[in-house]
Amino acid sequence: MIESQPFGTLPTGDSATLYLLSNGQITVRVTDLGATIVGIDAPGSQGELADIVLGYDDAAAYYPNTPYFFGATVGPSANRVFRGEVPIDGTVYCLPRNEGSNNLHTDHTRGLHALIWDADVNEDACAITFTCAVDDGAYGLPGNRTFTVRYALDGMRLLADYTATTDTATFFNLTNHTYFNMSGEGTGSVHGQQLQIAAERYLPIDATSIPTGELRPVEGTPFDFRAPKLIGKDIAGSDEQLALAHGYDHCFCIDGYTANAADGGSARFAVRALDPVSGRGMEVWTSLPGMQLYTGNFLDEDHGKGDSTYRVQEGFALEPQFYPATPSHPSFPQAIFDEAHPYRAHNVYRFFTV
Repeated sequence: MIESQPFGTLPTGDSATLYLLSNGQITVRVTDLGATIVGIDAPGSQGELADIVLGYDDAAAYYPNTPYFFGATVGPSANRVFRGEVPIDGTVYCLPRNEGSNNLHTDHTRGLHALIWDADVNEDACAITFTCAVDDGAYGLPGNRTFTVRYALDGMRLLADYTATTDTATFFNLTNHTYFNMSGEGTGSVHGQQLQIAAERYLPIDATSIPTGELRPVEGTPFDFRAPKLIGKDIAGSDEQLALAHGYDHCFCIDGYTANAADGGSARFAVRALDPVSGRGMEVWTSLPGMQLYTGNFLDEDHGKGDSTYRVQEGFALEPQFYPATPSHPSFPQAIFDEAHPYRAHNVYRFFTV
């Protein structure tokens, strides 16, 4: 079942719509503003539902949705790019330098997250497809580009499929920036929740949060989540990488990535999250090579849904993506696509109870 309702008016005068996808097991709320995930009602072990997604009550609060990018589709370039520079076929294109000398999330006020997307509802499939297009040169990158995000409910799974096409070679690195709290949004710290991440290696960063180019083994470090571990176990330790990011804000190299699959590749198990108290859990599967873990290190008394106030490390983001700063590290899986080779990515969120 899919219902729609007004979600408010933006300062631009544009109106946003909220869509509710529900199948009697879970309910997902998404909006055409930024193809954004607004809420997910998931059951706990006793059947009690809780909204596990941090966010706001109306579209105006999401516009332009910075600095947190709650639930947003971020692109065409997610995460950080060193000096904003993207070399393509011998020409260096420049994204806005909006975090010191680097680029973060393309454009904070005009990125894909701040656009109203077209919506196509498929009631029979309990699915909705959002589409938007940008012109050649937008965001400093080449190509007339079209983006689609399709959300669909399948039992206890939310399927999120991404496509981006272009008429010339360009750079695509999309992600979703939902913050989760498996106990329920607004319930406090996520330190007591567990994560398991299928990654033998992660990307250490420099003082500006740009990956150094090293793929460092997680073994023997606070970044070893190969077995389930509480988020708070090591987060306040003395590790230099945790100090640089004020917690976790690092990309993990998800095991088993295969490049150049025409359909984007199959989704692989990446992360398992669990709140031991409520028994509410979620797995994230992705076809992409990386998963950024961000533990909400700079949430700052932000007023969220209802009477919620979001404070430091009261939510965590799991962002499937190509590695950050890929243009400056040729050894990383590359994210240049063209007319014959469109961008495709498949992500799956599977909810469960224990």
